Amino acid sequence: MPSPDLSENKENELKIISKVAIGDCASIIAGVNPLAKGKQKRYAYNAIQPGQLTVDGLVGESATILRDIPCNEEQILKPGDVLLKRLNPDCAVVFEGSSKPLVTSANIFIIRPRQCLDSRYLAFLLEKSKLMQRISQLSGVGTTVAALTASKIAGGIIPLPSLDEQTVLGNLWALSKKQKSLLRAMSLENDRLMCAVCGKLYQ
Repeated sequence: MPSPDLSENKENELKIISKVAIGDCASIIAGVNPLAKGKQKRYAYNAIQPGQLTVDGLVGESATILRDIPCNEEQILKPGDVLLKRLNPDCAVVFEGSSKPLVTSANIFIIRPRQCLDSRYLAFLLEKSKLMQRISQLSGVGTTVAALTASKIAGGIIPLPSLDEQTVLGNLWALSKKQKSLLRAMSLENDRLMCAVCGKLYQ
């Protein structure tokens, strides 16, 4: 008896797994709220604030959050975590690690990819495919604010190629961001030098 042709089944299987919800391949973790109802504030955490998340990565200094109970262990940042602002998200930042334990404020979501999802690839999709805009909810009276929720992030649908392909795309995205950052810095420095030359000429 001839063996059955499984090529069609395999093709259908690939179609099924080619697009997945973020929540199926990553954990969505809320940031840390200050919680110090009692007199004793026994736990202090260094927390990344929304203003530190930029297109060039993390900038500035973290703030201190005081609590009278410890935060959840999963809220401590790990290398590879993808950070998004809860309100008006405009960039995705991959956490590269720190010499001290860090958490995020309540206005930042942590996306922690599992082994099947590359962090930089996910950040690339969030920024370049306008996925952040698609999963944001508009709210507010007068001034419209785009807000993310854990359920909206988890329900975002993304293509999932092989991990090798994800790594290539993620690294290209990271390299492109570094190049743009360097070009901006060079442009600013050039403007500064030209202004200084003009100042000298008019002395």
